[in-house]
Amino acid sequence: MKRRRQGRGEYGFTLVELLVVISIIVLLMALLLPALQRARKQAQATICQGRLRQLGMLAATYLHDENGFDVWHVLTSKHEERPELGLCPSAPKPLPSTPDPSGRDRTGRGERGGGTFHAFYYSRVDSSAPYGSYGYNGWTQHYEGIEPIPSWSASNVRGAGNVPVFFDAANLIVSPHDDDRPPKTEGYDNTCPMSLICLNRHHEGINMTFMDWSVRKVGLKELWTLKWHREYNTAGPWTKAGGVLAEDWPAWMRKFKDY
Repeated sequence: MKRRRQGRGEYGFTLVELLVVISIIVLLMALLLPALQRARKQAQATICQGRLRQLGMLAATYLHDENGFDVWHVLTSKHEERPELGLCPSAPKPLPSTPDPSGRDRTGRGERGGGTFHAFYYSRVDSSAPYGSYGYNGWTQHYEGIEPIPSWSASNVRGAGNVPVFFDAANLIVSPHDDDRPPKTEGYDNTCPMSLICLNRHHEGINMTFMDWSVRKVGLKELWTLKWHREYNTAGPWTKAGGVLAEDWPAWMRKFKDY
């Protein structure tokens, strides 16, 4: 089957041999690609937690008890100084712009929101960092002269390790309620505040900075058990303690861990 090359003492590969080599290469690629993808996602999640940890350290530095939280300043102004600080590596860019009948340039689905793997636009489009993929707990924001009753006014509170501050999100400000329903389909749908962060960005969860400035991954169903504001019911209708059943969750979330 082999033919000796004219003028040389070398043999070429037969067609069968070439097919065998190609098959082995294809098989190796099929085995290695999923592992490489998992490694890449794990690396992105690690970088994400590092950035959220830096945001927490900055918030701790700029926090003044008498004025409440200054998290908006930390997340926007520091993001302008270091654009990568406000972006999760898994959601580094916004959705492509699409035409709008009114003549205004809108983003993605006709709004400025982001998604599971897309950043969202800030309202200040002239900013040097016009978009981001981390949001903050609106119940930690200080309003000059007006203090919403359930809001946190200081960080030195009991259970600070269960109070969210910064996290993966599809919008800048998120103020969840204990009766918020989960999104019916996977991905941001803007039906309620919790849908802005119920994003399967890091394998059934998102990364989060808490009020004690610790950082960890939070399961999507766990979002309803966190202490978002001082009057938030952590045993609400979407928790195990509140009696939620497996079939109550949307189909895309039923396999996720319960809390």
